[in-house]
Amino acid sequence: METLDNEFGQAVRNVTISGDKRDRAIAAHTEVRDLLEADAELCEWGIDSILIGSYARQTARYPGKDVDVFLRLKNLSVRHSPEKVYNAVERVLVAKYGLKDRDIDGRVTRQARSLKIDFPDPNDQYSDNSFSIDAVPAVPWAEHWGIPNRDRDLWNNDDKRWIKTNPVKFADDTKALATATWSPAVGGVNAYRPVVRLLRQVRHIHFGKERPGGLFTEVVAYYVWKDQLVTGTTWAELLTSTMDQVAKRFETCAEDGLPDPVLRTPMKPALDSWQWNVAAQSLNRLAEQAREALNSERCRAAKMWREILGTNERGQVLPLPEGCDANGFSLGAVTAVSAVGSNQPRGFASPPWPEPRHG
Repeated sequence: METLDNEFGQAVRNVTISGDKRDRAIAAHTEVRDLLEADAELCEWGIDSILIGSYARQTARYPGKDVDVFLRLKNLSVRHSPEKVYNAVERVLVAKYGLKDRDIDGRVTRQARSLKIDFPDPNDQYSDNSFSIDAVPAVPWAEHWGIPNRDRDLWNNDDKRWIKTNPVKFADDTKALATATWSPAVGGVNAYRPVVRLLRQVRHIHFGKERPGGLFTEVVAYYVWKDQLVTGTTWAELLTSTMDQVAKRFETCAEDGLPDPVLRTPMKPALDSWQWNVAAQSLNRLAEQAREALNSERCRAAKMWREILGTNERGQVLPLPEGCDANGFSLGAVTAVSAVGSNQPRGFASPPWPEPRHG
């Protein structure tokens, strides 16, 4: 069995947020959180921010275009107005960063229920180092949280103006899965989060903007790992098994939908059955290709995996093994010098995420 352990080790690093991008993301979300937590009105409402989303769960793939900040207003409740809460957060952010499309160099964009703050690369605003912070206000809802309804016309409806959610609990459950002693590991490192980052990379390359998106795909991966359906002892085996099991669960979702991992209610917006089925067929084909790669010789296996994993802003995710060319053939001594592709490490080895300050 050819598992390309060294090359997959580099692939994992290539899909992990690290280096300058990580450092700038930390500085940006810290700046936004400190700004909001210093506001007198928000302090009176009991603001306590925490990171959520794939960045907080450590499942975001490089380059990581946004970081979600959950603004828990612990002294409020679903009896309070989403409009008043939203406007208070907007007031603080616009005073600091300006409103996009209204102010010169404004960086705040109003979204349905959150506010996005752009953080362009100071040297090149179009580079992959540009990203945004999404600030999402939330109020307590029993043991869960309420966030504003996307439909602002319902903000005056007492029963529908807040939407129940709990991304904080999902992050905690993800951490529990990613530290469970029974969960598969590679080289002593729990493999769940790295494999999900690789899976998100595969989804991005082959599905693009088609649904299911990254979150829905990750939730399905969470279920199949939690159910202990994924097997293997190497990155290649575990990613192959994950793709296979996720494809099978996609087929189930076509009939039953996808339950929220915390609330167990259907995740929204729901997909049509055909969208789940198309995704299942596509991922099944990729899993079959991965299984073929496992049973191929080294150079051919590398070519097939490079097609599956594709590229990101760092280049080809899986590097070429030494002595192989990009077409899947072994190099002779003469042609080795001019081979297409490289096996040089890219040097992104710093830890990916800091621990959240609160929660």
